Amino acid sequence: MTSDKKFNIRENKIIILPLLPAIVILILILQGYWVKNDRKVFPVNIPCRGNMIVEAQYDNQRAKMVTTLYFSFLDGHKILVSLSGTGYLYDKQGNITQRKTLLRNIYYDYIHEGKSSGTYSLTSTQINIDSVDNMDWKMSSLLLMNSFFLTGHTDTLALKKYDDNTLLIESNQSPVTLCVFKKGI
Repeated sequence: MTSDKKFNIRENKIIILPLLPAIVILILILQGYWVKNDRKVFPVNIPCRGNMIVEAQYDNQRAKMVTTLYFSFLDGHKILVSLSGTGYLYDKQGNITQRKTLLRNIYYDYIHEGKSSGTYSLTSTQINIDSVDNMDWKMSSLLLMNSFFLTGHTDTLALKKYDDNTLLIESNQSPVTLCVFKKGI
């Protein structure tokens, strides 16, 4: 009886060994297919770039900001947003009274609040402000989301796939930016 078991084990090895590379290749192909389809549903872990133009009117103050935005999911439920641009304050006649430079990286912890709505709660944990960034409190409060200049503040954003290479990032008030992914990823 033991010789029959050894014979069956050898027979099974003979059948399984040639199939093993084919099984491994099939698993790798399926894994790549699942990752590709997952990115089509929502392109997590792929950084994107976008532009923001913000115009604000409060009482007798008018302000505008033109900014480039870099958005990236990081490991451990973290997100990086990098901003670079310029903010302007205008007088009643439309003349520029102040010009400020914006150059900072904001690190967030996030919670995925709603999968169907694509809502995320982002709490700024660290704001690295470059030495050329001179955006003061007054202009920041007019033009930026609070979490862009207040560490520990939480903002809620909706992240929605716009097409295969574009992500729409919006706040509860309006769209923030169309963020474009590198083609071919």
